[in-house]
Amino acid sequence: MNWLEQSENVAVAEGQSQDESWISSDRFVAQFDGAVDDYLNTLITEALKAGASDFFFTPREETVDIAIRSMGLLRPWGQITRDFGLRLIAHLKVTANMDILRSFHPQDGRIRFRLKNSGSIDLRLATLPTIEGEDMTLRILDSRNMLTVEDIGFHRTNYKRLYDIASQPGGLILVTGPTGMGKTTTLYAVLKHLNDGTRKIHTLEDPIEYTLDGLHQSQINLSRGVDFPDLLRGILRQSPDVIMVGEIRDNVTADIVVRAANSGQLVLATSHARSTVEACEAMLFLGVQPQFFASCLLGVVTQRLVRKLCPQCKLSLHGEHDDGQKQMYVPCGCPDCNHSGYKGRIAVGEVLKVSQDLEKMIREGASMYQIHQRAVDEGMVDLRTDAQDKLEQGLTSVDEILRAVPGQFADYNVQ
Repeated sequence: MNWLEQSENVAVAEGQSQDESWISSDRFVAQFDGAVDDYLNTLITEALKAGASDFFFTPREETVDIAIRSMGLLRPWGQITRDFGLRLIAHLKVTANMDILRSFHPQDGRIRFRLKNSGSIDLRLATLPTIEGEDMTLRILDSRNMLTVEDIGFHRTNYKRLYDIASQPGGLILVTGPTGMGKTTTLYAVLKHLNDGTRKIHTLEDPIEYTLDGLHQSQINLSRGVDFPDLLRGILRQSPDVIMVGEIRDNVTADIVVRAANSGQLVLATSHARSTVEACEAMLFLGVQPQFFASCLLGVVTQRLVRKLCPQCKLSLHGEHDDGQKQMYVPCGCPDCNHSGYKGRIAVGEVLKVSQDLEKMIREGASMYQIHQRAVDEGMVDLRTDAQDKLEQGLTSVDEILRAVPGQFADYNVQ
């Protein structure tokens, strides 16, 4: 029986521990009597302990609901009174230099927030008008926890391939996958590796996620008429060695990125395509010339993030054996992982490294299936293979793989 065929049994076994895993939100229910800054400090400090990446403030008729995202999952965190919640949102807007009177338009902002006895972190804010008031999303950007490429958890083959393509002097590297799957983290890890003082590195972001010493970082400002193409053209006149583009959004940006990669710069960019081969197809749909795209493309990285099983309490699905047979594990829960059964996340991915044969196939319009199959024949470890490897190592569970890595991403159909 393979790992997919065991999924239903494993999911049932895991379900016993899921709802018991989260820290109680009772401490944040009802009105907070202290100052807003004290409340924020308490809120953020506790959320950091729980590994939160985002806060969500949602106004209701009588309350403001607070939720967090931790290890990719949304969890309720508590409630505060509506009056205090709206005051909290207004305070955050003022601190981030956002227009407090402009409550019927989406806005973005950024805060450098100083935690008591814990240094400082960056907070990225975004508001959205709703029928009950302004929703606010608050992204926690803690540069103290910035990962290296080694920390992300790529398969050893993918890890080597990523370093190989990132060491090239010029060309295009695409990092693709759904929102929240660590694309920006991977890009910053690569930039951190490249940022050795021998290269002039420019980034073009919306918004800037992390600030790194030694980089030239620019952010678009649509309210002042500065968009991606304008800034990208300006960056090209600054004689860069490396350019990071936060996201390829339109045909103009795609065309400039491909031209830059063909003219000698190393360009890194993200896409929301679901897989490596679909990222290639998406670029062609944006109207870039196949021959120019194929000639500059170094490789494509696709990744998903799955939660890692807690090494202290994970349980073998079939019991422990001494015969060297690889085991399947399920979460259990202990104080070390806040009784969730999981601790941290790890990447499941694939790295398509463009060979001469693959370049020719892309140029000639080969199908996704043909390109994927050729890449696997050349040694690419695809999503399914990497997922199975992490299962056999006991790093994650079947339920996590099925949640984050749908099987169709490895089972392409010939069209």
